[in-house]
Amino acid sequence: ETEHADFLGVYGVNVLGPVRVTHAFLPLLQASDHPRLVMVSSGLGSFGIVTDPKRLESQLIALSYPSSKSAVAMLTLQYAKAFPEFRVNVVDPGYTATDLNNNSGTQTVEEGTDAIVRLATIGADGPTGRFEDRGGVIPW
Repeated sequence: ETEHADFLGVYGVNVLGPVRVTHAFLPLLQASDHPRLVMVSSGLGSFGIVTDPKRLESQLIALSYPSSKSAVAMLTLQYAKAFPEFRVNVVDPGYTATDLNNNSGTQTVEEGTDAIVRLATIGADGPTGRFEDRGGVIPW
């Protein structure tokens, strides 16, 4: 059973962490000729994915982690609206083999970072306010 206190650490890292980092780097982003902001969410934060019975994520039941990752997606949209001169996007890196999951992920770290690197290096005419994974656009 998840208690309200269980959300504090998860939201502190997954939601407030990106807000703090973005705020700290905002002056540098505003001074940049090519400001890019890439947030990291999860398929578990996508309403479209967690309601798709064909997806593994639809079988998982959790409160704090998925809701925190949905909050990151909303932050992305709000930052994209607040800073239209930036390219602001959110990424689902996918189930990547890392220490976090005892290296049980189905893809390499390089594969997990494909979309992050791509969106961090897009041109001025690149997308903004999108949710993507390594295969392209995914549902909100």
